[in-house]
Amino acid sequence: METIAVCPACGASHARQLFMGTDLLHGQPGRFQVVRCDGCGSTYLGSRPDRQEIGAFYPEEYLPHEWARQSNRRWLSRIDYRYGLTKRCRALMRHRAPGRLLDVGCATGEFLARARELGWEPYGVDLSEYAVQYAREHWRLEVSTGELEDVPYPDGFFDAITLWNVFEHLYAPLESVERMSRLLAPGGIVVMTVPNLDSLDLDLFGSAWAGYDVPRHLHVFSLAALRRACEERGFEVLDTRCLYGSYHALLLSLRLHFQAKGKLAWERMAVFVSRSRVLRLLSAPFFVILDRMKRGTILTVVCRKRLSEPKGASS
Repeated sequence: METIAVCPACGASHARQLFMGTDLLHGQPGRFQVVRCDGCGSTYLGSRPDRQEIGAFYPEEYLPHEWARQSNRRWLSRIDYRYGLTKRCRALMRHRAPGRLLDVGCATGEFLARARELGWEPYGVDLSEYAVQYAREHWRLEVSTGELEDVPYPDGFFDAITLWNVFEHLYAPLESVERMSRLLAPGGIVVMTVPNLDSLDLDLFGSAWAGYDVPRHLHVFSLAALRRACEERGFEVLDTRCLYGSYHALLLSLRLHFQAKGKLAWERMAVFVSRSRVLRLLSAPFFVILDRMKRGTILTVVCRKRLSEPKGASS
């Protein structure tokens, strides 16, 4: 366990405790302090697992890796999942023509495989040896085990970098933004999704909000802090929007809320409801409006590396 004395987003040392959190998603032991920075409004873990301990909180059944073990899903689920991957690719191609793409936290490689179909040259990195092995064997992708800092490619090699629900897991987020800037060619883009501190779910569920995901989410930057971090490191922010995931994220928060309250029967009901295609269809207009208002749980941020350094920047 390690204690964090300053905000990972802005470096301020003044923060107030929001709550003591536990691992609601997988039930691993431990209690962790969640605080809000008085300087920039970001939240982060004031006490958190260190790099040697964090692996225990990513079991093999960790949700982002489940697809590899569910190849027998119903055809409608497969279509829905593929549509989600296509939406991610569209967000990428709205701002950049296909080129070399690095997916940080690539998991089992489904996004990279879909991007390859659309003309991208895919590369990936992930901490999970299981996920990386699956991506190599099943999709024949060039992916490696490790962190962003371990990526063995020269500066300016990539045209785009994606981080789908990954940024909040990084131990050194500001250094990672700098690393991405070096890896990108001028004009290259970063597309990342992060928990949205302005989401309706947070207002409804508080400490059970899926965006906190204690202790895997080490920090949740406010949008202003994230924008500042990117702009100070050679990027311009092109777009911010709630692109996908609001339906499932809200129901996950509902499930975690019931679990925290010890209402296991209600939690099982929430799991059942989350699988209902009829409910998803009927609720679609509500979530479209929610996303248009940028009140969904997941915020997509698109940044472009400047073609030249701004005046006054250090060399």
